[in-house]
Amino acid sequence: MAKIMEILGILVGLIPIVVSLIKSFEVPGFGAEKKKAVLDAVVLLYDSLSITAISKEKLLGIVGGLCDIIVALFNLTGWFKASNPTPNI
Repeated sequence: MAKIMEILGILVGLIPIVVSLIKSFEVPGFGAEKKKAVLDAVVLLYDSLSITAISKEKLLGIVGGLCDIIVALFNLTGWFKASNPTPNI
């Protein structure tokens, strides 16, 4: 039971971090690249905190799904606007 509570604590603590990362990496288009950037940031956090309650692969799977849900919610509410990607010149 203690391990479950520890995992839930980790996940609840990651939600605002993931939301913040998604917002900071938001540029119209390039969805896969943005999701990878968020997941890479979570890997760095995972490694720096030496989390042992949940495997890195399971955590990344959960965070990946969470990213999809958050982005879908932002798209539905109009927070993010769909448009064509614009290359940086």
